[in-house]
Amino acid sequence: MKRSHWKSFIVVSVLLSLTAALFVRFLAYHEVRAERLGWMFDDPMYRILPIVESSVFIFSITYGSLIAYMTIYRKVPHAFALLMSTYAFILLFRMVTLSLLPLVVHQDLIYLEDPFLNDWIYPSRIVADLFFSGHTALVFAIYLLSGKKWPFLLLSVVIGFLLVMQRVHYSIDVIAAFPFAWCAVTLSRWIGGKMFEKS
Repeated sequence: MKRSHWKSFIVVSVLLSLTAALFVRFLAYHEVRAERLGWMFDDPMYRILPIVESSVFIFSITYGSLIAYMTIYRKVPHAFALLMSTYAFILLFRMVTLSLLPLVVHQDLIYLEDPFLNDWIYPSRIVADLFFSGHTALVFAIYLLSGKKWPFLLLSVVIGFLLVMQRVHYSIDVIAAFPFAWCAVTLSRWIGGKMFEKS
């Protein structure tokens, strides 16, 4: 990696770290607020889809997609920086949407077991981070950043269904993830074009 590429990578890494730290603090506040307001969505998909525990599959799709992207594009300048900046925008968007629509989980929720998020990122048993789905948005963003390689699109749809079947998210959380992921990628590419054009 060229020296200029390293500089861009470090800048984006710091920005993502700060955004993630802010998001963790926000989640603790939001969990209490959502519990107090108690808005629950009557999801018609819950009457159609069975309840299925899918933590292992959700974990595997999420981190498998990340590993695949980083492996495929490891030699492409700024590919990882674009992914990190996109995820930072996803987190920022989620703070806004969670504030505007503080939903609470359905009583049939099966807690999502994610050893990375649960042990390292989330401060406690967070369940009300609903609208929109970060898992779905991340995998769909990888699809867009990958030049629209169809396996990532398929995986983003599959993970959306799995999240709904586990009652971790409502269907509206999953559906909304797609346009927000597109906005995050678009912004990341636009800002990245300004930041990386001299690299």
